[in-house]
Amino acid sequence: MLLTPPGFRRNGVKSSPSMSLRVEQLGSAEADPVHSFLAREPLKNLHLLAVLEERARVSPGDGRLEVHAAFAADQITALALVDPERGLVLPSAMGSSSDFFAIGEHLASSVHLRRSVGEKAAVEALVKALGKTAIRTSHVHRLYWVSPDQLGPYLQPGLRLATESDLPRLLALAERALTESLGSAPTAPELSALERQTLENVRLHRSRVFEVEGQLVLKVEVSFRCSLGAELEGLYTAPEYRRRGYATLALGHLSRQLLASLPRLTMRAADALAGVARKVGYQSGPSVQLLVTDRE
Repeated sequence: MLLTPPGFRRNGVKSSPSMSLRVEQLGSAEADPVHSFLAREPLKNLHLLAVLEERARVSPGDGRLEVHAAFAADQITALALVDPERGLVLPSAMGSSSDFFAIGEHLASSVHLRRSVGEKAAVEALVKALGKTAIRTSHVHRLYWVSPDQLGPYLQPGLRLATESDLPRLLALAERALTESLGSAPTAPELSALERQTLENVRLHRSRVFEVEGQLVLKVEVSFRCSLGAELEGLYTAPEYRRRGYATLALGHLSRQLLASLPRLTMRAADALAGVARKVGYQSGPSVQLLVTDRE
């Protein structure tokens, strides 16, 4: 049973444009219905389930997490996890565009959207409703998943946890990845945010790295982890070290490690990594995911 996440508060109900649809911020008493709703699609909602479990383990003063849900006939039809201070909005895998537009309108007066990731239609509806956001990046990608019996025989014993002594080299590699993703040099605020995120990933033991002759050439992050599984992202190999099988071996190795104690594993990746993912044993569905960040 999911622990009640701290920081849930109820602010009442706000009507949506549709008379049959309402949007409400949920309180701690609704923790079980929220978990049950998300658990209907555990693969696609793994990152939301992990955020809820993580917040349940910290003290209430460590940050506010809100749950805003759309209802029709007293049934949850869609929801979003919201961190108002960070401007993070994570939509559930279930729900229509109109549901998420209504949630966005409900949030418009209190949230400045800085980051959202989820089903493409859901994220686009949120961005449209939260129209003050000037989008800096918009990345289309797919959600891949794998189970233990699907994994190929790929191992890379040299893959290891990143440590703080790796930070200068890891940050340089992460900056190369961000520049490649943006198609241009990151701005000073983006570099500052990248430095904070990289440090946080290392201190929370999320980052894995692989080095060749003293050079960090590959990184990958376990971005979310909970009792239902884990999610990977940020798999990146320095261009001059590609086509040597490093990504395939590293992804296979990390996947096998995690699946030794978890029931499922997902990964967010662009189509450029589709061949690597499928070679390791990952599969994907037809749905497309979208990540957006603002210009600040």
